[in-house]
Amino acid sequence: MAKIDLKAYLKFLPIIFFVTLTLWLRLVNLGYSDYQGDEIKALYLPDSGQSLSDYLFEQRKGPTQFIATYLIYLVHPTYSNQFLTRLPFALVGILAIFVFYHFVKLNYGKKIALYAAFFLTINGLFVGLMRIVQYQPFVILFSVLALYAFSLALNFERWRNTGIYLGVIAWALAILTHYDGVFIAPYAAYLIVRWYRKHSEVTAGNKLKHLTLAGLVGGILLASFYIPFLLSVSDSTLEYWINRTTGEFEWTIPSSIFTFQLYNPLLGIYIYALLGLLSLLKIRRTYPLILWFLFPWIILEAFIIDPGTHIYTYILPASILVAFGVLVIEEFIVRLLGEGYGVSLTAFAMSAVILLLFSISHFVFVDHTPEYPWEERRLLFWTIGKPSIEYRIWAFGFPYYRHWEAIGDFITSTENNGYYSTNENKSIASHFVPNIFSINDSGYYIHIHNPQSLRDKLVDDKIRYWTKNYQPIKVFKNNNTVVSEIYDMPEGNVLEIKEAGY
Repeated sequence: MAKIDLKAYLKFLPIIFFVTLTLWLRLVNLGYSDYQGDEIKALYLPDSGQSLSDYLFEQRKGPTQFIATYLIYLVHPTYSNQFLTRLPFALVGILAIFVFYHFVKLNYGKKIALYAAFFLTINGLFVGLMRIVQYQPFVILFSVLALYAFSLALNFERWRNTGIYLGVIAWALAILTHYDGVFIAPYAAYLIVRWYRKHSEVTAGNKLKHLTLAGLVGGILLASFYIPFLLSVSDSTLEYWINRTTGEFEWTIPSSIFTFQLYNPLLGIYIYALLGLLSLLKIRRTYPLILWFLFPWIILEAFIIDPGTHIYTYILPASILVAFGVLVIEEFIVRLLGEGYGVSLTAFAMSAVILLLFSISHFVFVDHTPEYPWEERRLLFWTIGKPSIEYRIWAFGFPYYRHWEAIGDFITSTENNGYYSTNENKSIASHFVPNIFSINDSGYYIHIHNPQSLRDKLVDDKIRYWTKNYQPIKVFKNNNTVVSEIYDMPEGNVLEIKEAGY
């Protein structure tokens, strides 16, 4: 009987561990939540008779996410299955992480690639954004594909020219998905400059020819959409862009630190900050990554009033910097204890850190008893959740189930005047209850407990009076906890209702 080489199998454990964590955080309970605000805006929901091209030019960003939902629409026009609708976006996000691993491995080696990929895959921001119908997974995939293709062109003769063309095309697709795609520019330039200098056997004219032709291909791709898009941009889109830079919002805008901690509660920000600072000791190797990090960081933090979840654009290179921070710690421990003990101790310590951060992301995004951040929950020694209502919060990808489909079925199947009001975001309510949305003197009032809007307050005196003195006509529960209620209110104001004897 052949002897089993245990060491040969053990070397695959980190990869198996990485794959398991990645798939678990993105696929388990993917269909649990109702659609959330920005998800609904990403669905292909054209007006009657509207063509696909007209629909695409009406949007605020590039066409990729809408083309994806259009393809989903062809096989699933009602979008009633949240898992099926979200699955393509989750799979794109998973693919992006594996391409990211190969890109980092090619440039910095297997150890840095594995650590960077671990920190990326368990980072709550990347978990949340890959569990919803949104453009970010496509931006990340095309961006790292572009950098990977440029890296192939730099390192392998057979990819010398092909890699440049593929990289430019992938980069153009990233920008076509969203303007965030431009933020890889520093590292892309770094790779292209190295490529130009490395191949000394090729004439400058030949290299410039390929760069020019590749640039033309990318430019044509971008111009084919963005020129007609800019010529037909709507006033509402212009107003939205202005608001993102001037801060004309209803609520106080929290810092990007707040956003990071919302998606990575407890220890995440301290681990990232410590390891990121330690990576500065490797600045000779990491300066291109630092430039990549600084470009979106400066743009978003200095010129955009409300960066929101767009901070993912600089957390992407930060994940690689954090991996270098781990390397600094490992080298220090090796000097103290020797290579055998030092490497083993570092691997054990980082496994514990990764498991801790994975567990936090699991309880935040996958588990939903209770639902973070709408409800407080205990994690080990800490209580997290329920952020301050004074903030405008970009909270997407978190567990959120209020039975909206059942609410819509109930209201549209009963006799009423077609009017209703709610304390939930209009975009959510109007998707599931597709009749008239209006706060009227009479009709149904849909009260959502812990709404995505975080505005749990009753909206006016009449509603406060009615919900205090009368029972709802329909109640929905999660695990015996009331999460939404429907009230049927008569015409008139509070005084008229009291005089009528209600």
